[in-house]
Amino acid sequence: MSIILDGTSGINTPNTFAYKNLLIDAGFTINQRGYVSAATLASGAYGHDRWKAGASGGDYSFTQLASNTQITIASGKSLIQVVEDKNVSGTSYVLSWTGTAQARYAVNSATPAGSYAASPIVITGQTAGTTMSVEFNTGTLSKPQLELGAVATSFDQRAYSQELAMCQRYYQNIICSSNDNGASAATKAYYSPAPYQCKMRVAPTSTFTALEALRVTSVAFTNIYNIGATYTVVASGGPSMSSVSSVFLSAEL
Repeated sequence: MSIILDGTSGINTPNTFAYKNLLIDAGFTINQRGYVSAATLASGAYGHDRWKAGASGGDYSFTQLASNTQITIASGKSLIQVVEDKNVSGTSYVLSWTGTAQARYAVNSATPAGSYAASPIVITGQTAGTTMSVEFNTGTLSKPQLELGAVATSFDQRAYSQELAMCQRYYQNIICSSNDNGASAATKAYYSPAPYQCKMRVAPTSTFTALEALRVTSVAFTNIYNIGATYTVVASGGPSMSSVSSVFLSAEL
């Protein structure tokens, strides 16, 4: 890291510290839902992790790279990211990005409003410990960054593994299974622990996709917490049962 001595204000250091960017998956590298370029993205639905469609939808196109990926938001569409209150520690921020898209924001709210503007945008009036949000409209977009202060600095480049872990606080995919080779013909419930990849923001909602279902009547989560749940399988018909499910967990804002 370079150090600047300007003779008037002492030692000044550029803001190059990691984790300064409040926006998660700002490089558009994490895509757990498997959003396909240019697919319809209805209002409130998520594409790349942490990015959801605005009120008029959020269709966008991209060519996925291993590193930072530029997206192009379709005409009349927009993408929103809501910043969790626990990550908001100050009252003044600056929003910057590369591309032709413009942005707007909301302080103390998950719903951006007002006029769009070009990069950078200085944001004031935020209350620490309260949700804030940003929204980008039609055009190209890469390296969006929301950071403390009034001066935009270099993009916060985080490791893929770190970015994925940050995304999994809000959304993740796990595999759950249960089996019994001596199952009876009677209807019976089976219970298995279902630990998550990491602790989630809140107890999540769950969506199940069956990968294997031998004599399975139903599957569900019970005893749901933000660190894990109980995978509950109801089966009948014997003499054996087997259930494997891909489970998508959402604790989005």
